[in-house]
Amino acid sequence: MSSKEGSGGFRKRKHDNFPHNQRREGKDVNSSSPVMLAFKSFQQELDARHDKYERLVKLSRDITVESKRTIFLLHRITSAPDMEEILTESEVKLDGVRQKILQVAQELSVEDMHQFHRAITTGKKDLRESNIGTD
Repeated sequence: MSSKEGSGGFRKRKHDNFPHNQRREGKDVNSSSPVMLAFKSFQQELDARHDKYERLVKLSRDITVESKRTIFLLHRITSAPDMEEILTESEVKLDGVRQKILQVAQELSVEDMHQFHRAITTGKKDLRESNIGTD
């Protein structure tokens, strides 16, 4: 063990001598400099893209959940005496799915859809996992 490490076995880092709330250099940053303005615009653009991605992920999950609920509701037609009521309820659920798909289309209307292709699932994986689509 070297003399730098002391008895605890942990070496003290060079930056540990500085207070946590101060920077080493450049304490006074000019927020109106062209570089800072460029970084702020990049930050806003990236934040907007990330927010849109998150909205698309949520919409995609909501579409998948509502679709599955509708499918399972339609499976009950064979055992339920009130077929018309189930069909009416499933139509209402499908209208909700259509509205969410419309929201996805509106989110992607002015964007390059390929930037967000991982945010939206087609449901094929979900169908294979639950064996709904296999006959």
